[in-house]
Amino acid sequence: MGLGISMVKLNFELWRQGLFKDVHHVMEMGSQELHLKLSDFENFVQMSGIQGYKREDFAILNNWPGSPRLPSRLFYELLGINQYSCVDLNKYYGALPLDLNYPFEDKSHYGKYDLVTDYGTNEHAFNAPEAYRTMHKLCKPGGLLICAQMVFKGNGYYMFDASFYEGLAAANNYSILYASYIVISTVPTPAGSDNQFHLPLSNELLDMLDWTKTQGIAVCYVLRKNSGADFCLPYQDFFMAEKQNNHGYQLQYMQAPPSRSYVPMHIGLIPGKDLLQEVAHRVARKFNITLKSKEG
Repeated sequence: MGLGISMVKLNFELWRQGLFKDVHHVMEMGSQELHLKLSDFENFVQMSGIQGYKREDFAILNNWPGSPRLPSRLFYELLGINQYSCVDLNKYYGALPLDLNYPFEDKSHYGKYDLVTDYGTNEHAFNAPEAYRTMHKLCKPGGLLICAQMVFKGNGYYMFDASFYEGLAAANNYSILYASYIVISTVPTPAGSDNQFHLPLSNELLDMLDWTKTQGIAVCYVLRKNSGADFCLPYQDFFMAEKQNNHGYQLQYMQAPPSRSYVPMHIGLIPGKDLLQEVAHRVARKFNITLKSKEG
């Protein structure tokens, strides 16, 4: 499991936007590595303008996809995130051997981490919702969650789509700071990395692609946990409104970068038939008033 070009690029951009300013401790679902060639990585270093880069610390990337590999801890340290933790049954890189299928009950870790990531790990837990509950427990209020999971050609028990993360955000009052699809090309970069592209989160755009000519397609979200409330399971459609008094998100264009968050609905639970009748009544009344004023 690892961070390819798309996730490395995203993390550099989040750093440039200042979203890592208060991020000091990261917790990763899975013992992650960097999965790209050194020259591609150095292109992002140069574009980001980050200071303190030492080639000798990352030279092992020339071996990718062979061994040994570079743990992602060094990447986070470059971004100023100096405390690193991860959970994985394989215990690699000092991982806490946590089985994500079961509730995480060690409260000493609750609300401890500024950044919690899932770069393709939770799909391998059969009880995936419990894995996301664990992420919620680990992340502190105000902290960030980064999730990237396969939509097409995955290798876990599940494949995820945007509706999963939209529901997760709605149920738990997460702000959505960023969302995209990721297309993994069959044509590598000149250096030999898997070429990956972020696309706007548009199904219409995906329909233009020949999916059979990709290595895979993923969905990516950056979320902010806004409160210390317990984890809530999402519901879809009108059940979301009924169970969680929530019926959609509100765009926040003045934020930098632009973000959106789900907000409680204020009109109450009005039956669709009654709502349509009221709209029709008001339209008819307005039309009659307009017609009379013209006749007068």
